Amino acid sequence: MQQMRLRTVRRLPIAFGRLTKRGDAAAARWVRPVMERPEIRRDTVRMLRAAAADTGVLLAAAESLPAFDRPALVVWARQDRVMPPEHGRRLAGLLPHGELVELDDSYTLLALDQPAELARLVRRFAGAAHTV
Repeated sequence: MQQMRLRTVRRLPIAFGRLTKRGDAAAARWVRPVMERPEIRRDTVRMLRAAAADTGVLLAAAESLPAFDRPALVVWARQDRVMPPEHGRRLAGLLPHGELVELDDSYTLLALDQPAELARLVRRFAGAAHTV
């Protein structure tokens, strides 16, 4: 994590480079506590190891999506290179009441690349009278 202090390293494809176009300042804030606080570093390592060890959790969650009977907004980046647009389309298709919105000029971390537009979409979705 010490290498993440450097913007050049954070922007590499193996770091945050493929996740955000404009969110480097936020990425720098995210990694700082991991570097400076041993308890956060320990918990981060535990969480990452647990997520990698139990792939069945994600599979079980995916299999339950068709049973979700509420409206769901899926916002995806058209230029995403980590989670391709086809994945967003597939996710929205698995949800019986899924609505897909694809955004331009963003990568995976839409909240960093397009915060105002993402907030607008969430407000519109939350304010809509959804009937199922």
